[in-house]
Amino acid sequence: MSLSSWIRRKLGHSATDESPGRQLLAGLDFLLLDIEVTGTDATQDTVIGLASLPLVDGVFHPGDLRYVSFVDADAAEVAAGYQACLELMTKSVVATINPNFIRHMLSSAAEQHDLPPPVGNWLDLAAVAGVIGGEANAATSLRQWQARMRSGGRHEHDAVYDVFAMAQLLQAQLAYAEDSGIETLADLRRNQSAESWLRPY
Repeated sequence: MSLSSWIRRKLGHSATDESPGRQLLAGLDFLLLDIEVTGTDATQDTVIGLASLPLVDGVFHPGDLRYVSFVDADAAEVAAGYQACLELMTKSVVATINPNFIRHMLSSAAEQHDLPPPVGNWLDLAAVAGVIGGEANAATSLRQWQARMRSGGRHEHDAVYDVFAMAQLLQAQLAYAEDSGIETLADLRRNQSAESWLRPY
C-alpha cells in the first residue's frame, strides 16, 4: 500500500466511502478463484472442483481457503459450498486467470447442479500484468511467480495450489499498481486495455 493510500485510509477515506469507480484497489476485497476440470474443451469437459481464497486489506489467510468438490460429494454439500463462494463473489472482485473460461465452466456446473450462475466483477490477473508492467516484470506473471515458489501442486493445474499462487501474485500486482500511480478502479479503467478485463458480467 502506498503512503498516500495509507494516509487516506487512516483519515477515514476507505474504499467503501467512495463511488464504485473511485474505490482504492488497496481497500477492495478480492476473491481468488480457480477450478479443476476434466479437460479444456468447454463443450465436453466438466468442473471437478472449485477453490477460493479471500484477500482482504491486501492479506489472505490459508485457513480461509475453501474447496468445493463437484464429484463424490452429496448434493447438499456441493450446494452449501458453492453458495458460500457465490456470496463472497457478490461482495468481492473475483480474481483469476482466464476468467471467461472459468466463468463459462462454472456456469455449466451450476446449471448441472441446479445452482445459480457465478456473479460479480471479474479480474483477469494475466491482463493486469500488461496494464502495470508487462511480462518483463517477473512479479506480475503467474508462471514466473509459480517458478519462484519452487513447489508444485498435487497435479498440473491444481486449483488449491493455484489460488495461493494467485493470491501472492495479486499482492505483488497491487503493490506495483500503486507504485505506477494506479490506485483506483477508475485509474484502471482509464487504460483502454483495462476496459476489457475488469467489468461486471
